[in-house]
Amino acid sequence: MKILNSTRNLSKMLFAGIRKTNPKFLVLLPIHRPSNLLRFAVNSVLNQTENDFELHIICDGAPNDTQNLAQSMARKNRKITAHIFQKDPGRGEIFRDLIIRESRADFVCQIADDYIWFPDHLSEIGKMLSTCDFGHTLQVEAAPQLRLLPLIGNLSDDETVKKMIFEAFNFFGPTASGYRWETYLKLEEGWTAAPPDVWPDLHMWRKFLRNDKIKRGTRLSFTNLHIARPHHEELSIEVREEINKEWWEWVSDPERLDLLKQKLLKHVFQPTGGSWLELGSGHKH
Repeated sequence: MKILNSTRNLSKMLFAGIRKTNPKFLVLLPIHRPSNLLRFAVNSVLNQTENDFELHIICDGAPNDTQNLAQSMARKNRKITAHIFQKDPGRGEIFRDLIIRESRADFVCQIADDYIWFPDHLSEIGKMLSTCDFGHTLQVEAAPQLRLLPLIGNLSDDETVKKMIFEAFNFFGPTASGYRWETYLKLEEGWTAAPPDVWPDLHMWRKFLRNDKIKRGTRLSFTNLHIARPHHEELSIEVREEINKEWWEWVSDPERLDLLKQKLLKHVFQPTGGSWLELGSGHKH
């Protein structure tokens, strides 16, 4: 357990606080909003079948309730470190970069507070990174009324990669991605603030994709739910908390999760595979 208030002397305090251990996975969780959704994301990390990881919660100018919850979690679980930062002008990319560089993990992953990982997420990422340097699993968008939209793409397709490099096109975020720690260190530049006209995650992916020496890969496995703000734009954070709670109940129940995965697979192979899949009525708001 570590709690680091890194607002005064960023490098000194941050570097001193990161354990010099060698976990298989370094997991980053940046957060800037209220704490309502945080516990579901953290629980999904702690529920992984692959338990050789360290989780770093990065409070990037987050409100006090978020800081307090992150610190409480860190006190209760030695796998968790809470970092308290003043707001970065960007999206906290500098903090991600610093923590990655001071880690000694084999692989790097990330989860946002509005995502929930399936229990096999890290295991599937590990299988993917056994044969490549950077890649992703399949991301699933989640919306109210228990609706799901699987995002399908493959980094082995050169045309897809070309489109990601030269166009505003992306089909997975940081929470579905993974990369080798040593590969990240070899990049000319790691996480940095993106230009205003480029999505932050795509800005980072292009640094991997432009390097021909980096082996890219796609693991054709559904391992996460993105319960994203754009799909819940008109809802309060309290209502979103209830929705995430309902999704967590699905993901933490092996039988319901298996049903969810089977429905996703069947949906992908239907003519309507590019549309939303409806599981049921879901939370009423």
